[in-house]
Amino acid sequence: MQNARIFFEKRGDAKYISHLDLMRCFSRAISRAEIPLWYTEGFNPRPYMNFAMPLSLGMEGLSEILDIRLNGDMSFEEVKSRLEKVMPPDIRIIDVKEPVKKAQLVAFSRYKIEIKQEQMSREAFNNAVSEELADENLTISKVGKQGKQKIVKEIALTGHIKDVKIWSDDDKITTVLLTLPSNPTFGINPNILITRVLELISVEPVFVHITRKCMLDENFENFS
Repeated sequence: MQNARIFFEKRGDAKYISHLDLMRCFSRAISRAEIPLWYTEGFNPRPYMNFAMPLSLGMEGLSEILDIRLNGDMSFEEVKSRLEKVMPPDIRIIDVKEPVKKAQLVAFSRYKIEIKQEQMSREAFNNAVSEELADENLTISKVGKQGKQKIVKEIALTGHIKDVKIWSDDDKITTVLLTLPSNPTFGINPNILITRVLELISVEPVFVHITRKCMLDENFENFS
């Protein structure tokens, strides 16, 4: 038995595939590719597949992670080659290699947020977004649980938003790069965050496009 980490892109129409459907997609692709996947033991054996911090629906990912276990002799190069032939459009296999760190140790994600809006000038909009992201009073609403009941919590974002960069290549598209917590105990959804910021500055965007560029460890280094 050998652990293998699959790095893949999820772009285009694939961003509308739910996490459950993505699991089914990979399960079928691995089966078609005749990759010797290890199954869990017990009464109801299941293929071992573990996605690191799955993306929310509607977001693209440039370096997503799926961990599997191989129950047999097959090189990582062969796994990659076989998967490339059976994956659907907009899901591209980047690499397959031995995991260095456990998937649970993902700590942050680096996002690229592209915003088109027509209500403010480029400079005024960029400054407004920058000020809101730096505001120590910025909060977002997050659904949580208290016992068996669902409750809405206000989460203060002070100190959680890292490495913000904002620029525009023209008068219509603003690009925001930022790093947010993204781990099993605490995470910030960039869509909820940017929606809140746009509400605060009273802007209705033409569109918002979010891409996760990479996942990072606790030292802000690319996850491998």
